[in-house]
Amino acid sequence: MQVAKNKKLTWFLICAVAVVWGVILYRLFFNNTEEDYVLKNPSAAAKHEPYDQYVLKEDTFKLALNYKDPFLAGIAPGSVEPKIAEPTLKPINFVPALPPKPTIDWSVIKYSGYIINPVTKKMVAIVMVNGKERMLAEGEHFEDLQLLKNKKDSVLVSWKDKQKYIKQ
Repeated sequence: MQVAKNKKLTWFLICAVAVVWGVILYRLFFNNTEEDYVLKNPSAAAKHEPYDQYVLKEDTFKLALNYKDPFLAGIAPGSVEPKIAEPTLKPINFVPALPPKPTIDWSVIKYSGYIINPVTKKMVAIVMVNGKERMLAEGEHFEDLQLLKNKKDSVLVSWKDKQKYIKQ
């Protein structure tokens, strides 16, 4: 009995959906006329009041300003008198701006990786500066670059009096 009830409800819903879509398609394709898109009275839509004849009307409302000022918490209203600052002219000391410090282009330094020296058992970093590759241990110099600290994933270098970690 339950199955028959569900079948009847399903067929009823399918018919209802078909009717709704039928009405939509009928209005979309068969009920369009040119009169729907043309204004009935074009002069009525274009009627505007000229700007030079505009009359300013008085406001019909008043602001209720009887609430407490949220920025004057704890200060009684009316106890604070606004102070008007007197304009004072101060001499301006012109100090020329310092020239900006030259920016360092760290992209010319690349850390390729490391190897472990089998004799000394120390890590040696493979660093490329301006396209030239060299193996450096901590404290060594190459092309004005000093390797300060050698880690497995990065190296701390000093170049042009600045220090930076360069990652692999």
